[in-house]
Amino acid sequence: MEKKPLLNAGAEFRRGWWREVISRRDTQNRVPNFDGLEPAAPPEVENGPNSAYSVSWRIRVAASWAWRFLVIIAALGLILYGITKVSIIFVPLAVALLLTLLLEPMHFRLQKWHVPKTLSAVISLLVGVGLVVAMIWIATSQLAHGAPALLAKAGGGFDKALAWLSDGPLNLDQAQIDKYFKELTAQLTAFATKYSSSIASSALSVTSSVASVVTTILISLFCLFFFLKDGRQIWIWLIRMLPVPAREPVHEAAIRGWTTLNGYIRAQALVALVDSVFISIGAAILGAGSMTIPLALLIFIGSFIPIVGAVTTGAIAVLILLLDKGFMAAVIMLIVILAVQQIESNVLQPMLMSNAVSLHPLAVLLGVTAGTFLAGIIGALLVVPIIAFCNTVVLYLTGHDSMPELATRHDRIGGAPGTVHAQVAASYIGGSKKDTAKVMESQELSRQQAGTAASFPTDGSPDRTGDAVTDEVPADRACDIPAGDDRAGDGPATHTGGPSAANPGDPAFPEKREL
Repeated sequence: MEKKPLLNAGAEFRRGWWREVISRRDTQNRVPNFDGLEPAAPPEVENGPNSAYSVSWRIRVAASWAWRFLVIIAALGLILYGITKVSIIFVPLAVALLLTLLLEPMHFRLQKWHVPKTLSAVISLLVGVGLVVAMIWIATSQLAHGAPALLAKAGGGFDKALAWLSDGPLNLDQAQIDKYFKELTAQLTAFATKYSSSIASSALSVTSSVASVVTTILISLFCLFFFLKDGRQIWIWLIRMLPVPAREPVHEAAIRGWTTLNGYIRAQALVALVDSVFISIGAAILGAGSMTIPLALLIFIGSFIPIVGAVTTGAIAVLILLLDKGFMAAVIMLIVILAVQQIESNVLQPMLMSNAVSLHPLAVLLGVTAGTFLAGIIGALLVVPIIAFCNTVVLYLTGHDSMPELATRHDRIGGAPGTVHAQVAASYIGGSKKDTAKVMESQELSRQQAGTAASFPTDGSPDRTGDAVTDEVPADRACDIPAGDDRAGDGPATHTGGPSAANPGDPAFPEKREL
C-alpha cells in the first residue's frame, strides 16, 4: 500500500488554520430550531448589594474612568471659564509674577548693599520698566523712521511688477492691466462702503482693547511693586490660611515651582538673546542697515514666546529685506531664520531647558497652540510657565522631588527648610526673631497644655503605674511653683511626701506616693 507523503510543518499549520476557519463559519451560520426546544426555568439573577458584579469588570472599570474623566474635564472647563471672566485680574498678576522673576536678582542685590526694601523695590521697578520701554521705543521709532523709504521702494516694486506683466513673458495688454486694476480698486471701495459699520465697530473695539491694555499695564506695575517689596509676606499670608498639616508640603512645592519658573525665565532670556544676535547679524550682512538694531530688539522681545515668537518677529525682517533688497535677499534671510531656529530647538532648548523645565517639546508646542487659541498672545506667553510650574508642584506633592538639593539649602528662596511654621508665627506679630520665638514658645505651651489635660483622669485621682506616680505640671500653673522646686523645669514633676508646698491639697499638683 502506497504511503502518503508527510506534510511539512508549514503545510500542516496552513491546513489546521483553514479547518478552524471552516469550523467557525459553520458554527456562526448554524440556525437553531426554536420550535423544538423544551421549557426551561429562567436564569438566576442576583439582586442586592452584589448585583453590580453582574456587570462585566471591564465595563465597570471603563465607566469609572469615564465619569472621573468627565469630572476632571468639567473642573478644568470651569477653571478656564472663571479665568476668562476675571482675566482683567489674572493676566496682570501673571505678567507681574514673570517680571518679578526678572527683577528679583537686582532687588536682592540692592538689599545686600543695605538699601531699604521699599527703595530697592522702587529702583528695580524703574530700571526694569525703563529697559523695556527703551527697547520698544527704539524699535518702533526706527521702524517708523524707515517706513516711508520702504513704502516708496514697495511702490516702485509694484510698478516694476506691472511693467513685467506687460513687457515680460505674459505680454499682457496695458489697457487690460489698467482695467483689472480699476476693477480691483472699485471692489475694494465697495467693500469698505458696505462694511463701514463693521469697520467702525472694529475701530471702537480696538480703542477698548487699547484701554484694556493700558489698564493691564498699570495693574501689572502696581502688583510688581508689591511683589518685590512684600512678596514673602503675601505668600506667608496665603500659607497660614491652609490647614497646619498642609502648610509645609504646599510651601516646599511652591518653592520648587518658583525655582522652576526662575530657571525658565533665565533660560528663555538667553535663548532670546542668541536668536536676536544671530538673526540680526544675518540681516546686517544682507544689508538691513539702520533696521538691524530695531529688528534685534523686536526679535529679543518676541522670543520670550516659545516656538512662534522668533519666527513671527523674524518674518518682519524677511518683509523688510523683500521690500528693500529684493526677493533673493528675503529668501536668504528666511534660510538664516530657519537655521537659527533649528540650532535653538536642537541645541539650546535641550541644553538649557532640560534642567529648568522638564517638559517635552511636544507638550510645549501643544501648550502654546492651546494658549494662543484661548487667550491670544498673552496665552502663548504664559502657558509654558504655567505648565512648568504645575508640573513641578504636582510631582513634589505626589512624592517625586525634582530638586532634592533644595531640602538642605538654607539660602534658598522662601527661607530655610523647616521654618515655614516659624514664618507663619512671625507673620501674626511682624516682629523680630525674639518675638517669633515667644510666639513659638506660646504655641508649644498650648500644645503641652492640651496633652497634659488629656493625660489626667477625669475623676481627679492620680494615675498609678508601678510603685510610683509621675505627673507633669500643667503649664498654666507653672508660675505657682517656687524657684527651688524641681517642678519648675521642663521635665515631669517628681517628688515624695505630702501635698505641694506651694498649694497644699491642690488637685492640680498630684503627689508621688511610694507604695
